Amino acid sequence: MTVTRPRLFTTYRAALFLCGGIFCAALTGKVVADEGKWGSCTITPGLFTESPPVNTAPAGFTALSADRVESQEGGESLFSGNVTIQHDERTLQGERASYNQQSGEVAIEGEIRYFGEGVVMQGDRAGVDMPNQRGEFEGVSFFFRDSHAFGKADSLSLNGSELSTLKGVSYTTCPPGSNGWLLSAKELQLDQQNNTGEAYHTVLRFKGVPIFYSPYLNFPLSGRKSGLLPPTIGSSAQSGSDVSLPIYWNIAPNYDATLTPRHLSKRGTMAMSEFRYLSESSEGMIQADHLGDDKVYGGDRDYLALEHRTRFDNGWGLDIEGTKVSDPLYLSDLGGSEGSGATQLERRFDLHYNDHRWGFLARGQGYQTLSGTTPYQRLPQLRLSRRSTPAPNNLQLGVEAEAVSFGHEDPTQPTGERLDIKPTVSLPLQGAAWYLTPTAAWRYTQYQLESNLIQERHTRSLPLLSLDSGLFFDRETSFGGHPYTHTVEPRLFFLSVPYQDQDTLPLFDTAAAPMGFEQLFRDNRFNGVDRQGDTQQITGALTTRLLDDGSGVERLRASIGGQLYLDERQVQLNPATPPQIQRASNVFTEIELQPLDRLHIGVNGSYHRGRQRHEQVGAHLRYQPDSRRVLSLDYRYDETMPLRQGDAILYWPMAQQWQGLGRWRYDLDHEQSLEQLIGVEYQSCCWSIRLIGRNQRPAINSEVENSLYLTFEFKGLGSLGKRLEDTLEDGLPTYD
Repeated sequence: MTVTRPRLFTTYRAALFLCGGIFCAALTGKVVADEGKWGSCTITPGLFTESPPVNTAPAGFTALSADRVESQEGGESLFSGNVTIQHDERTLQGERASYNQQSGEVAIEGEIRYFGEGVVMQGDRAGVDMPNQRGEFEGVSFFFRDSHAFGKADSLSLNGSELSTLKGVSYTTCPPGSNGWLLSAKELQLDQQNNTGEAYHTVLRFKGVPIFYSPYLNFPLSGRKSGLLPPTIGSSAQSGSDVSLPIYWNIAPNYDATLTPRHLSKRGTMAMSEFRYLSESSEGMIQADHLGDDKVYGGDRDYLALEHRTRFDNGWGLDIEGTKVSDPLYLSDLGGSEGSGATQLERRFDLHYNDHRWGFLARGQGYQTLSGTTPYQRLPQLRLSRRSTPAPNNLQLGVEAEAVSFGHEDPTQPTGERLDIKPTVSLPLQGAAWYLTPTAAWRYTQYQLESNLIQERHTRSLPLLSLDSGLFFDRETSFGGHPYTHTVEPRLFFLSVPYQDQDTLPLFDTAAAPMGFEQLFRDNRFNGVDRQGDTQQITGALTTRLLDDGSGVERLRASIGGQLYLDERQVQLNPATPPQIQRASNVFTEIELQPLDRLHIGVNGSYHRGRQRHEQVGAHLRYQPDSRRVLSLDYRYDETMPLRQGDAILYWPMAQQWQGLGRWRYDLDHEQSLEQLIGVEYQSCCWSIRLIGRNQRPAINSEVENSLYLTFEFKGLGSLGKRLEDTLEDGLPTYD
């Protein structure tokens, strides 16, 4: 059994959440909102539940008021009884205060209350220098409303707006009196000018028990700062114990790097690095890893990845990405951003342009093959498209052109250049309840090939004629007294492409297109340019919809369609494959039902009329009334693969503070479970714990892999491990 350990709580992260997010907010007047949910938290009515008092002082002025005022020699005034000091959005209240008119200093005591922008404080006494923004507060308790954070400090010193010191400080998101978690520090210094905070003798306690200590912390008050990131500790049978310690380097506001020493007890020590950059128009990442003399594999191992993206204001863009590994087993042994299931690693360069009429792409593309067949490389590929602005009853002109040079690492495979040009002309005609679109296209393709040092030239020239038509019928109806609009939409599509022998043409990037309802109206039954399917066919389809008049939601959409072939189809991928002589395609159906706003039900299928059986069936049900309740059921059957599997997911509250997650993927043909997952979560007001157990089988014939995930979270402080919601999102299918 493989146990995945949670990430450890480290010095840097403790500091980041302790000071950067909470104490800094108090002293700068900003509040950092936390992502946690506080629905189960209750606060005893008192100061922290009071609304801030209305400030009547003019903007930029300080106003003092009290029940009694006494002036003394030397310019000092004594205030007593409901003393209130207001400045902009901040109010300070107490029972007694003295004010020096010459120095502007105020000493206030007796049940001090402070109301600021999203923060409430109370204390024993305070001395404030209004003109110089200096002050000393003693016995302070505070509450930040938006982040639901409570804390105390023995003293708080302000030295201008940039520097402050807190002593004997503590912080938690648990309500006063509850026995949850508490983070405390002996001293905390915040330097706003240098964006630096320093904490001494920090302790994290849970249920009163210390679980973390650090004598010194250094952290940024906002943004990023160089330092240690949380380490990762784990183990596996292949690599032994696995320890990584990331070191973050904040080079500049738009550049940073992470250097990570990683030690694997059975393999050795490797160096991992990641560099990121950002500008007004570009962003990117470079990652490089190296493991010298892998003791298990026997030799040096490397990983290199690059991602770059540039967007210009004039419609041009540049995308570069690529990944390279030293050996095919690198990802499965040592992991990587591509995942262990990758069979090819792509390297691609794209220069592209798009506007409402023109599209252009210049691409260079290659692959590193880890397993399976090696694809062709495009060195380069140039694509140009032009489209007319859509307008009813106006002639539409368009063209798609492509020039590609194909290369291959296997010298026995044919290589060469391909030029493909496809101009089109169409005339969209439409009325209120009908449309008719005749389209004519011409596909010209030229190959300049080289195979075994023999050069060949091939051409293909074909016309494509199509006629797309449809009607719209609608009527008003009602169910249960609720108004709906019911539509019936018949569609008829005719396509004519003559036969031309294409057996001598290579297969650079072409395969048979998977059939479904949406594919019934394509002008080619192949994906790619190397084969243009010949056909004389009529496609008929019928769609009906039920639209909710009140909300506009499509409550029902049902479609059925198929193709009638007027002649045999001779063009095939393999010259040895006989022509397709059947006169009709399968019947394809799609049904999408939304009886409730949060309930989606769908069924699709492919029915073979000659064999009188379904060759493909898919069904799904998704019910999600809110973020804590999800029920998902999926079924997929494909006779051609073959495949027959079911998938059930349930994410549902078990009790007031308990949440459950379950998933079961099952192969009905082999009668084997592919994945079983059970998760449980307990969530209190300010902390939560989650336990997830999973066993999964990556393939039918592979061994079962077991894993256990434990997550412990202090709300408003950080999370140690994998969230239950993340596990749900990883496996939950999505439906439009």
